[in-house]
Amino acid sequence: MAADAPDGDHAAGAVTSELHLGFDVGGTKIFGVATDVDGELQRTLREPTPHGAEPLLDALADMVAQLGSDADVVSVGVGMAGLITTDGRVTVSPNVVGVDGADIGSGLSEMVGLPVFLDNEVNCAARWELASGAARGIRDGVMVSLGTGIGGAFMLDGEVLRGSGGLAGEPGHMIVEAGGRECACGRQGCWEMYASGSALDRMAAERLGHDASGPAATAAARRGDPPALEVLDEFAYWLALGISNLCILTDPEMVVIGGGLSEDWDLLAQPTEAHLAALLIGRSPTSRPRIVPSQAGELSAALGAAQGHSNAFDDGSSRVT
Repeated sequence: MAADAPDGDHAAGAVTSELHLGFDVGGTKIFGVATDVDGELQRTLREPTPHGAEPLLDALADMVAQLGSDADVVSVGVGMAGLITTDGRVTVSPNVVGVDGADIGSGLSEMVGLPVFLDNEVNCAARWELASGAARGIRDGVMVSLGTGIGGAFMLDGEVLRGSGGLAGEPGHMIVEAGGRECACGRQGCWEMYASGSALDRMAAERLGHDASGPAATAAARRGDPPALEVLDEFAYWLALGISNLCILTDPEMVVIGGGLSEDWDLLAQPTEAHLAALLIGRSPTSRPRIVPSQAGELSAALGAAQGHSNAFDDGSSRVT
């Protein structure tokens, strides 16, 4: 199924009687989707991400009620930014405030009386891309999600790598500049300080004026504005630097770009691929991985979370009943 991001939020209307709900909890917003038994998108909803575990649980429970109105909700899946253990606990989530150590899966299951699946949000997105999106037929790939921070997932031999404790796939916190900018995680020089949505906001403000933002920079670049194009080229360099490190580690066939900035991939593709060609050793033009945007854009993680009822989560992802 290819899912286009909707123009607005739709929490009402006639839908199939049996629904699977999925949520993507990011640093600034929560995307919610309702899918039918075949994975077809039925409803969408977007809300701001509150601070703190209890307000977050309340918000998710309210979204479950809205998306599931007049229907039979069978399961709930949650993809969340941060390090999520295989037993469903948030260890660290630098971009979601006040949830470190929270047991979101069990808490939400108790509130809504339904099975809840919980995993890192980009792991969920990567599963959707493997099953229904850009990575169909791919055995070895990488997904990079560009939002408030940077999330990632490794698709190895057709499966999403979780690691010994469920914490694999956090490239946003690999160091790309020793002693560099301080990250929300407490370290310095993390990749997401240079190639995330918040990093693009900072670059735009530094180069284009204090009131400028990432969206303003991309809009100006579409008009051919030279300073804005320079901002995007600098951003593309840092994005390519991190991607080159991931490619050296895993030799993927494909890199899938997700998150909000995937909507601007038409602007970022050429400079990113050019910088990657210069940075990536041992690859010819034909052996470099393809870099493609997610086929569901910002909704891919929520759609993947909604697949939690299926065999897609038989790899050890957390299920709370």
